Amino acid sequence: MSHFLQILIFLPVVGAIIGFVCKWVAIKMLFHPRTWVGIGPIGWQGVVQRHAPKFSAGVADTVATSGLTVDKMLDRVAPDELVSAIGPQLDEHGPELVEAVLEQARPGFWATLPEPMRALMVTQLAEENRRIARALVVALRRVLSETFDVQSLVVKRLSGPNADRLAALMQHVAARELRIVIWYGAVLGFFIGLVEVAGYTALERWWLLPIIGAVDGLVNNWFAIQMIFRPYERTRYFWIFPYQGLFPARQGEIASQYAEMLAKDVLSPGEILAHATELAGPRLVATAVATVEAEVEPLLPMLSMALGAPLGPEERTRVVAAVMAKLTALAPSVQPHLERTLHERLGVATSIEGALGAMTKAEFEKVLRGIFEEEEWILIALGGFLGGLIGLGQAAIVLAFGS
Repeated sequence: MSHFLQILIFLPVVGAIIGFVCKWVAIKMLFHPRTWVGIGPIGWQGVVQRHAPKFSAGVADTVATSGLTVDKMLDRVAPDELVSAIGPQLDEHGPELVEAVLEQARPGFWATLPEPMRALMVTQLAEENRRIARALVVALRRVLSETFDVQSLVVKRLSGPNADRLAALMQHVAARELRIVIWYGAVLGFFIGLVEVAGYTALERWWLLPIIGAVDGLVNNWFAIQMIFRPYERTRYFWIFPYQGLFPARQGEIASQYAEMLAKDVLSPGEILAHATELAGPRLVATAVATVEAEVEPLLPMLSMALGAPLGPEERTRVVAAVMAKLTALAPSVQPHLERTLHERLGVATSIEGALGAMTKAEFEKVLRGIFEEEEWILIALGGFLGGLIGLGQAAIVLAFGS
């Protein structure tokens, strides 16, 4: 095989490898390593993880733009809907609740009642259980309205120890574009390799190869970033080739995926309930106790009549404590039903998707590009550095071909 033919095959192939490797490394650096790796100030951490607080604040702003405030979320769920959702569990555990109350008021009294009397008391108190539950929902809702902050939940769930969740969100949403960019790098690198062939054949200077390799890496990485986001609208180049930025072209689809993941992993009913407990746990408990006391008070005369004797202050306190203890014990079995109803009614994904879909292309770009915009020069420079190193390897092999 002639020396020229060797060069003609070798340089474009290695150029494609340069383009592929530079893209692959640059994309890996967006998400890896999870924590800082290096010595002192010299090292690296995934761009997403390093800038998680800033970017999570940007995601929170997007959520705010969607109008997803705590008051609007609460307005979408009527108290009666939540009570209906947990009603079957209240009915199922009604006998246990009545027994617990009577045992606190008069130990051993429940065991003396015949079965028909027990069933009658459970039936009579079933509606009262729902009334108490509804009062609890209304009271706790007021506390949430005053203390809960949707944006703070988003920031907390996407930064700090949860920064990997943000990386997973970005990787999922941009998976298609990132794959395209990597392979695009190989294609562009191949054509730059053809330029290397022309340059080396004409001048026969080995040092051209690392220079062209560095240019390959620089141009390749810069162009890759541009092709993800620009142009905003479909544009025809050289009157022949139509193209639109990968993200702008899929704004509707990306908005749907982005919103779905936020609704599932960040603003799910489970996360919302957990965050509410973290923010206002003691106040929620105090409000619940005060509400139960107020709602149980009207039932005490009826309970005294059933017992045949009035209840003293100590018995009243024990009754309220028994009701609270039973309701608290019911929480694990009730929560899945609450979460299902909240998921159906809150419409988190729909709100966020609508807000993202309504953005201008420039606004939409900021949502996704803002995370690594400050680091773009590093990723581009890295492409040049890697390209130059591979170009040196090319030069050594080319020189070996010619010897």
